[in-house]
Amino acid sequence: MPDEGTSLHLVHPAEGAAEPALAEATPWGDSFLARPAAGDHIVQFYEDERFLFDAVAHFTGAGLAAGEPVLIVATKPHRMAFAQLLRQNGCRIEDAVASGLLTMLDAHEMLLRFMVGNEPDAERFYSVLGAVIQSSRQGRTRARVRVFGEMVDLLWRGGNRAAAIRLEELWSELARLHSFTLLCAYSMGNFYMPGDGELFDKVCSRHSHVIPGNERIALRSLEHEVQQRKELEAALRATLRQRTGAMQERKAQDAERFRLLVESVKDYAIFMLAVDGRVSSWNVGAERIKGYRADEIIGQHFSRFYPPETAGRCAEELEIAAREGRFEDEGWRVRKDGSRFWANVIISRILGRDGNLVGFAKVTRDLTHRRALDEERIARAALEQSLAEQKKTDELREQLIGIVGHDLRSPLSSVVVGAELMLKRGMLHDADAKVTARIARGAERMAKIISQLLDFTRSRLGGGMRVEPREADLAEICAQVIAEVETVHPDRAVSFEADSDLRGIWDRERLAQVVSNLVGNAIAYGKADGAVSVVLRDEGDSVTLSVHNEGPAIPAEVLPAIFDPFRRQARRTSRNSDGLGLGLFICRELVAAHGGEISVQSTDGAGTTFTVRLPRTA
Repeated sequence: MPDEGTSLHLVHPAEGAAEPALAEATPWGDSFLARPAAGDHIVQFYEDERFLFDAVAHFTGAGLAAGEPVLIVATKPHRMAFAQLLRQNGCRIEDAVASGLLTMLDAHEMLLRFMVGNEPDAERFYSVLGAVIQSSRQGRTRARVRVFGEMVDLLWRGGNRAAAIRLEELWSELARLHSFTLLCAYSMGNFYMPGDGELFDKVCSRHSHVIPGNERIALRSLEHEVQQRKELEAALRATLRQRTGAMQERKAQDAERFRLLVESVKDYAIFMLAVDGRVSSWNVGAERIKGYRADEIIGQHFSRFYPPETAGRCAEELEIAAREGRFEDEGWRVRKDGSRFWANVIISRILGRDGNLVGFAKVTRDLTHRRALDEERIARAALEQSLAEQKKTDELREQLIGIVGHDLRSPLSSVVVGAELMLKRGMLHDADAKVTARIARGAERMAKIISQLLDFTRSRLGGGMRVEPREADLAEICAQVIAEVETVHPDRAVSFEADSDLRGIWDRERLAQVVSNLVGNAIAYGKADGAVSVVLRDEGDSVTLSVHNEGPAIPAEVLPAIFDPFRRQARRTSRNSDGLGLGLFICRELVAAHGGEISVQSTDGAGTTFTVRLPRTA
């Protein structure tokens, strides 16, 4: 593997000749990627993903056809695209995965396994990737593994360029321990900032072979592109300043060379404008970027390339270029088909030999991909900040609920005890006794609400409800709860039916809380004269509790969230609406703490039934 300063091989897509058997058996034919040597560390640059998909399919498909193990470490959308293209080219993806010949891993997840902070940890990298490569080679007669990885591209896109270069070095070091051929890939959209040329050179120096994107003959850094733009502008001015009457043959030769130079540039729209802003020349790059042929646009005003809301700025731009010699801007422009793209635009004035303005040279570059990357980074940062703030808000709210519930418990206990003591002494007048009884009932309801708040907070902040299982009889628990409920609601009868053996290892107090909540809900939300029934069934290793009431069904839109916290049944008026909507949530958490499940069924004809299934051992 090359160190910095080692000479590199620039590989064209058609370079090299494939072996006859491979050319006949696969659709890739002549391709360097079809037959790289063991130990090669190749980098592929690309401008659009379709080109990347084709290159990776060449590299991995040829390996699968030759019976070589293949490892792909990529994002999920890219893995799906690679698999689809390989299938189209005749590869049996499912068979290759099942046999271990093909392994596909997620690039984000692999990064998390060896990144420490913002740096890749060498020991973790060797351990994680070495194990995966060794597993791919297990039982294979061929020692070499073909690896495609885009973890370096993810680090680069995320702004961690130093880590990306360090990861390239770790791959090279890992090649000393394991036999594999590595293909990396970078989007050319990563290299758009001033100073990226030096980093671009560092990336190339870490590889043994560099493959240009989209069949270009050579790669060039952004500094070189900026220099080329300056040279083109200088050539335009020099050509127009030449004397019209001297050395006609030489002028023709120079004009031809200039025309070939301009027309060979495909990445930039380069054209001339007359003094009034009408297009007077057109190159291939302009046709590719803007969509117009030369015969369609020459003679038209260049405001056609601007959206309606900014077309009025054209005259101002020409005035600035004429006055100051140059105008540069970035903004939305419009193609022939009406689609918009984000463009960098430079307008340079052109003066005649007499110093008078004779026109303008205009150079446009499509930067839509770069803008999309910037917007993606901004949106991701905003989303992460919003999620962090929301999480902090939720935690503060739940902590506040817990604190309020805990601090209200003690003074409320004093109110309950005091009211009960006054009633027991029997020294109050009838009117005072009624008021005191009302105080006692209200305090009991408040105590129940506080208890629910504390249970809710423990569940959210403590990782679930706490239970203390010991031997208990669920039939006895239900009978006791039903007796208490009938005392509070003397006008309501609750039927109870139970099998013989209903013992298990449970938290008695917590299950009593579950039964009380379910029976209380059945009475509160059922028909005033409707039946409420509780049924216990022995299911062998588990026990089933069913609580049923008659009345209108729970609305279908409410059912999916019926067990969520602070969700109250708004389908009809309850005769007891003092709760916070935490009862069913607490029931679900307590049942889950016992390893059980709770569900609900509700129809207008059959009523509503809550069913709890509990294993006999929590």
